[in-house]
Amino acid sequence: MPMLTEVAPPTTTSVMAAPSLACDLSWLLSVAARPSMQARYPQLAEMFDGREDLADRVRGFWGEGSEETCFTEMQILANHSGAMAETDADVLWQAIEAGVRTMPLDLEMPSERPEDRAVFLDRFRQLRESPDLLASYLDLLREVWAPVDDTWQQALPVMVEAGRHVVAQYERGRSLETLIPMGCDILRERMPDILSAVESGRRTLLFVPCLFFGSCMYLEFPGLVLIGTGVGQGDVEARARTESVARRLKAVADPTRLAILHSLATAPSTVGELAMLFRLAQPTVSMHVKVLREGGLVRSERRAGRLRLSADAGAVEALLGELRRAILQDDGASTTGSDRMPATVVESTRSAEPVTA
Repeated sequence: MPMLTEVAPPTTTSVMAAPSLACDLSWLLSVAARPSMQARYPQLAEMFDGREDLADRVRGFWGEGSEETCFTEMQILANHSGAMAETDADVLWQAIEAGVRTMPLDLEMPSERPEDRAVFLDRFRQLRESPDLLASYLDLLREVWAPVDDTWQQALPVMVEAGRHVVAQYERGRSLETLIPMGCDILRERMPDILSAVESGRRTLLFVPCLFFGSCMYLEFPGLVLIGTGVGQGDVEARARTESVARRLKAVADPTRLAILHSLATAPSTVGELAMLFRLAQPTVSMHVKVLREGGLVRSERRAGRLRLSADAGAVEALLGELRRAILQDDGASTTGSDRMPATVVESTRSAEPVTA
């Protein structure tokens, strides 16, 4: 389901953020269609290892010379159907199929060159007139997306947090001009008009953090401007690390458990001895010990038939070190620690893939 983060400052400005399956899919299609991008983004190109026939089908679907325009019409259809912020693949495919039947053929696209706009409108006509072509189109999208869907779904919280961060920056007074990465020539040329339209409330600005994206993305339609940047795999890995730290911190977030851990660091004890020391029922102490053991902070050893517990000093030190790195970001900046969503290099100096909503 779509996940939107929205803020409405005292003005009529509407600034939103949301992950977009369609936008991330557009990047995968671009990598498959453009050999130059495969060399520039080898990690993404690896997704097509062993599936070279699929990459060939992507490159050849719209015929010779389609690499530059790639599959931008897919995001346009998603936007037209209200599915730009959709995160469920099956819902997106249905929306695209429905959008083909109702897509206006006089659509304004300020972010696209006139010759590219003509290409997209012709593709809409072809898809509308040929059910077989539309079925093949949807099958191709499904095949490209299916192997990465689980990874993308798992990373949704990271993308949502990245979007929240950008919206929060704007809410705290950061100007839109400093939040929007200047990724292409058309965006630079249109930036004054975009800022004026968004800040006056005549257009909505949608930030899209993309997991598989490698550059700035800009698409503009009447009423909406879409800006996308990349959330790298490093951010996903960083979240996995912080989730592990958070689970162990939760184990010591209870004052009684923290006191028990301190006691066990001083002297090994049994559950019964801890119960007497803290004047608690044994089942209560057992519950607290269970949480500490699951967090890896307490170890046990049977001596003379009795199970004695002690704090794992090494595990506690490791937790403190990981907490320090997570907060101070010693191993690199993360999405939530920067002033804007991280983006890598820009692929080209023209407008990129995605769409609007």
